[in-house]
Amino acid sequence: MQIGELIADIRKRDLVLPEFQREFIWRRAQMRELLSSLTRDYPIGSLLFWKTDEPPQLKNINEPPDKLGTVSVILDGQQRLTTLYLLIRGEIPHYYGKHEIKYDPRDLYCNLQDGTFQYYQKALMEGDALWQRVVDCFDSKCEINVFRIAQQVGSKTGQDHFELAQELQNRLDKLRHITERDLPVQY
Repeated sequence: MQIGELIADIRKRDLVLPEFQREFIWRRAQMRELLSSLTRDYPIGSLLFWKTDEPPQLKNINEPPDKLGTVSVILDGQQRLTTLYLLIRGEIPHYYGKHEIKYDPRDLYCNLQDGTFQYYQKALMEGDALWQRVVDCFDSKCEINVFRIAQQVGSKTGQDHFELAQELQNRLDKLRHITERDLPVQY
């Protein structure tokens, strides 16, 4: 199943988290490495869901979603899915409250030239257009003009603007296309 579909299913509450699941405990380094693995096309494991029309008690949902048929309950993969939801949607999934997200990854940045990921560091990133906030890379309302970035960087380094813009666009596309990546799902 594609990552984008999984994120949409969480948003629509077709994919829910049972109360018996452990809390979101991933640290920021683990979240950064997940994104790095995805952009390098490394395997990140499979997901395990339970399809049922009688789900157990669910996190932050008093009543099961009013849906015809079944919902999918996350049994394995919630750390990865929660991380991806936070980074792709830029918001906390419905099954958690803000106070439950101890390590928020939404200030993760990507360097469009070398593909590295780092959490925001003012001294390193302020004024450097090569560093783009990952959440903004997935936001359709946020325009990232790679040619303008290439002009700024190229004028300082002497690189050809067009070639650099193409390189930056390829890196940005690789990041954005993780939503199309298929993850193995077992039911």
